Amino acid sequence: MEQIRHAAVLVAVVAVLAFALRFYDCAYPPAPWLDEGGHVAASYSYWNDGQFGPDNWEHPPLRHILLQGFLQLFGDTPYGWRMRNIIFGSLAAGLATLCALQATGSRKAALMAGLLLATDPLHVVLSRYTWEEIYGGAFFLAAIVCYLKRTRTVYWQGASALFMGCALATKWYYVPAWFLLCALSLARNGTFKCRRDVLHVVCVWLLIPVSVYVLSYYPWFGRGYTLGEFVQFVVNAYYSLQGYQLQQYNPNLLFLTHASAREWFVAPIIVGQGTFVSADRGEFIIYMNSLPIWGLTLPAIAVMAVHAARKKSLALALPALVFCATYALYFIVKRPAFIYSAAPLLPFAFIAIAYVIARLSDKFGLKCYVAALALLVGWNLYLYPLVTAKKVPVAAYRSILERPEVKVH
Repeated sequence: MEQIRHAAVLVAVVAVLAFALRFYDCAYPPAPWLDEGGHVAASYSYWNDGQFGPDNWEHPPLRHILLQGFLQLFGDTPYGWRMRNIIFGSLAAGLATLCALQATGSRKAALMAGLLLATDPLHVVLSRYTWEEIYGGAFFLAAIVCYLKRTRTVYWQGASALFMGCALATKWYYVPAWFLLCALSLARNGTFKCRRDVLHVVCVWLLIPVSVYVLSYYPWFGRGYTLGEFVQFVVNAYYSLQGYQLQQYNPNLLFLTHASAREWFVAPIIVGQGTFVSADRGEFIIYMNSLPIWGLTLPAIAVMAVHAARKKSLALALPALVFCATYALYFIVKRPAFIYSAAPLLPFAFIAIAYVIARLSDKFGLKCYVAALALLVGWNLYLYPLVTAKKVPVAAYRSILERPEVKVH
C-alpha cells in the first residue's frame, strides 16, 4: 500500500508540473496557429454533418469528436481549441512516469522519464496546440501501461485494447505496436496452445480496437454509408497517404526542410517562426528535437534491450520493443515524416534513457543521478521560452538560432 501511495504521488507531481508548463499563457497567440483553424473547422463539419474537410480526410475522425467535446466545454476560443492537448499532454507525462516504474521497477528511472517528457520542448509545444500526436500518444501510452499490469483479468486486457483502439482512431502510427501486443498476448504463457485462450485474445485485441475505430465514424455512417463502403474508404485513405510527396505541400510549410525520420535522433532539427519585438528581444514558436537528450535514445534503447534479454524480462523489454516497432513504420511508409510525428516515440525513448542513467547511478552514486537529472531537465527548461512565444533576449539563444541548419521564418 505504501508503494502504491508513493507511486501515485510521483505520477501526480510530474503530471501537475507538465500541466503548468503547458497551460501557462496558452491563450497566446489568440488566433489559430498553423493547422488549428483547419482542425476546428473540420471538427464542426464532421460533428454536424458527418463530412470530412477542410482538414485531411484520410486520418481517422476520433480527433474531431474529442475536439468538439472541448469546444462545447470551453467555447470556440483558444482554451477550447487547446485544452484537449494540454490535458492529454499532461496525462502523458504522468503515464510515462507510471510506465517507467512498471517496466524498470526504479523510482529514479520513473521520475526522470516523467520529467523529461513533461519538459521536452517538442512535446510542450505540440501540447499547446491541436496536434493529433499528443492525445493519440497518450491513449497509446495508456494502452501500454494497462498491458504492463501483467494480469490475466479481463478488465486490464480490455482497458489496454480499448485505449489502443482510441489511439488507432486518431492516426495509424500505432498499428505495428498493436500487432506486437497481439502477438505477445498470444505468446504469453503458451496461450497460443489453447484454442479457447487464442479465441479470447483475438476477441479482446481485435474486436475491441476495431470496434472503437469503426464507431469513430458514426457521424459518417449517419449519412447512409455501408460497411462495404467504409472498407473501401479506408483502402482509399491508405493509398492517398502513401501518395503524399513533398511537392504537394505548401512551400511555406515550416517542416519541409526536415522530412525524414532518420534525422530525428541523430541530427539537430530546429524549425519554426519568430518575431523580433525589439532590437534585442524576440518571441519564437520553435519545433525542435532536444538533441543533447534525444541523441542518447538509440544507444539507451540498445542497452535496455540487452539488459532485458539477459534478465528475460518482457516488462523491461517492452518500451524498447514498442519504440522499435513504431519507429520502423516511419522507414516503411513512402510519405514524408516530419518532426512532430516523433512525439509518440518520446515516452519510450525517455524511459530507456532514464533506465540507463538510473543503472549508472546505482554504480556511481546518487550524486551522479541528481546531476544528470538537473542537467537534462535544466536544458529543457532553458529551451521552454523559445518554444512557447515568450519574449526572450535573443542573445541568450543566439548560439541556437544562428546555427546553419536552423530554419526560422
